[in-house]
Amino acid sequence: MAKKAAVMIDGWKLGIFIKHLDRAKRVYTQHPGITKDYVLLKVEYEWVSDLSPIIEAANTECENAKRD
Repeated sequence: MAKKAAVMIDGWKLGIFIKHLDRAKRVYTQHPGITKDYVLLKVEYEWVSDLSPIIEAANTECENAKRD
């Protein structure tokens, strides 16, 4: 049975996270965040060890994008 992980991100990161989740063929839904500047993604997963590298790669791309 699939579990869901909640991933809270800054709104500007949404496109990057969606790209990584789509590439990994992950099922997710998008929801309002805690403020207008945030987005909540609920991502289905079976094993955290499979989801972690996807989230880490998206975070790394966001860090690099922020520096540019």
